Amino acid sequence: MLVRETRKSGAVREPDAGQVNLIHAGVVFLSKDLLIRLENRLAKDLFGWTEERCMAPLCEVLSIDSEEYQLLCRIVAEDCEYRDAVVKWEVDGTVRHVLMDSFVARHAETDETGVYIVMRDMGNFALLNQHTEKIERIATIGRLAAGVAHEIRNPLTTIKGFLQLLEQRLERADMLDEIAYIRVMMQEIERVNALVTELLLLSKPQDMAWTDVSVAELLAELRPWLDEEARKRGVETVYEVPAELELQADRGMMEQLFVHLARNAMEAMEAGGRLTIRARAEDGRVELQFSDTGPGIPYYLFDRIFDVFYTTKEKGTGLGLAICQRIVADHGGQIRVSSKGFGTTFTVSLPKMRSSSVRVIQQRQSS
Repeated sequence: MLVRETRKSGAVREPDAGQVNLIHAGVVFLSKDLLIRLENRLAKDLFGWTEERCMAPLCEVLSIDSEEYQLLCRIVAEDCEYRDAVVKWEVDGTVRHVLMDSFVARHAETDETGVYIVMRDMGNFALLNQHTEKIERIATIGRLAAGVAHEIRNPLTTIKGFLQLLEQRLERADMLDEIAYIRVMMQEIERVNALVTELLLLSKPQDMAWTDVSVAELLAELRPWLDEEARKRGVETVYEVPAELELQADRGMMEQLFVHLARNAMEAMEAGGRLTIRARAEDGRVELQFSDTGPGIPYYLFDRIFDVFYTTKEKGTGLGLAICQRIVADHGGQIRVSSKGFGTTFTVSLPKMRSSSVRVIQQRQSS
C-alpha cells in the first residue's frame, strides 16, 4: 500500500457532522474493539458489503489476512490520522485507489472512542496509466506516420513518373518483356502508395463527406469483390441486410470499413468457412456485424488487436483493425469484438444521423 502524510494524534476530538455526511465519499467509524460502522452507501460499496445491517465486526467485513484489515487495525490502535493519503484498496478482487482521511473521535451517537475514516474512490491507477500510455502511444504513432508517409510518397511519385516515361519508350521499341517488368513495378508502387494512404488516415482526423448511405446498396457494390475473394479462399458468404436501412456517413470511409472487416474475417478462416454480414437498426443507431467461423481470438489479445502495427498474420501490416477503429470513432460510433473459442464477431454501432455522430465526437473531445 502507498500511504503518505501520516501523523499521530495526541487528543481525542469530537467528530464534525459535515465530514460524516460527505456525499461523494465513503465514511466509516471503527471503534477500539474493532467494530466497524458503515455510515453510508459509498462505504458499503468500498468494502463490498451487501448486507442490510451497517455494523459488524471488522473481521466479518474484511479478511484478517488482508492488507486492508491490517491497515485499519493499525490506524485505530495507534490513533493515526491521515490527510490525503493515497491507499491501494482491494476488496473482492476489485482494485482501486482511495484518498483517505482519518479523524480520531467519539462516535456521534454511541460516544464510543475510535476513528472516523473518509475514503474517496479514485479508481484504478493501473488502468488509468495504461489508458494514458495508449493515448500517448497512438498520438506518437500518428505523428510518426504522417512524417514517414509524406517522405515515402514524394519519392514514390517521382519513381512512378519516370517508370511511366520508360514504359512509353519501351512500347515504341516493342520491348514486351521489359514492359511487363515495368508494370509489375508499377503495381508494387501502388501497393506501397495504398499503405501510405492508410498511414495518413491513422495520423489525423479526416475531412468527412457526409451523405445518406444505403447499407444494402453499398454492400451490393462490394459484392463482386467479396464473392470473388470468398471463392478464391473457398469461403461461403451470407448477407442479412435490410433493403431500407440507411445512415448518414462518409461513403468512402464506409467502403474501407466493410473491406477491412470482411478481409480480416476471410483471412481468419480456412476453406469451408463462412462469412456472415448482418445489419439492423437499433434505437437510432445502425449495427453492423461481421462474423467468421475461424478459430477465434484468445481473450487476452482483445486489448491488443486494435493496436497499430500489431498483427498475428505472417504478411499482415497491423493497420486494418486500427483503421477500422479510427473510421468508427470519426463517425461517433463504437466497435467491439467477441469470440468464445470458435468464430469471431466484430460489431460496429454507428449513430444513424450525422447530428448524433457529431455530438458524440464533441463529447469525447471535451472529456
